[in-house]
Amino acid sequence: MFFFIIYPPKIIDLAYNFITKYNLPLTLGAAQTLIVAIFSFIIGIIYEEFILSNILMEIYSILYAGILSGGFAFVLQIYAQRNITPAPAAIIFSLEGVFATIAAWFILNQILDVNNLLGCFFILCGVLLSQLLPLIKKKYT
Repeated sequence: MFFFIIYPPKIIDLAYNFITKYNLPLTLGAAQTLIVAIFSFIIGIIYEEFILSNILMEIYSILYAGILSGGFAFVLQIYAQRNITPAPAAIIFSLEGVFATIAAWFILNQILDVNNLLGCFFILCGVLLSQLLPLIKKKYT
């Protein structure tokens, strides 16, 4: 156990070797999600107060966040990354906060303040510049 605490890069190397040798990234992603869930539950039992009535009131939100958003989407993300080049993957990941903000506004009716809107604006500008500047540079060169 201490080996994995002291040498986190070794964990990445072991995961990379596992994926390249056995070609099972979905299995690795599902196992990672399960391990994180188990450790989170143990830490939650130790440090948090569980009130069953509060948990039952929010059971659908908890299941959605845990299973669909945290587990299923993460595993699908691993699969999707195998099929695209690094540059588009980086762009999609940089827009993750923008998509989350828009979804929170649209689905949950959250109110966006100036900081949220400015953050989305700057992220969108950065992504657009990173994609358009090479094209403009190529056109005028």
